[in-house]
Amino acid sequence: MDANIENMKKEAYRAGFSVLVLLAMLTVGEYLLGSIAVGWWAPLVGISLLKAFFIVRDYMHLPRLFAGEEEQE
Repeated sequence: MDANIENMKKEAYRAGFSVLVLLAMLTVGEYLLGSIAVGWWAPLVGISLLKAFFIVRDYMHLPRLFAGEEEQE
């Protein structure tokens, strides 16, 4: 059982780190796009919404909020 928990933790850390790298890459791209093309607001809004989606999905744990007590563990 402990090995299974350790594997689940490793998978969670790996997923969290990959999302962190993805968010960093999107932020750098957003900065470069914003500094080069000042009038292009639509792609910037799209990148911001995409980043917000990943943050809410992976770091805010909203499914736990709506899950029952028996499903949380």
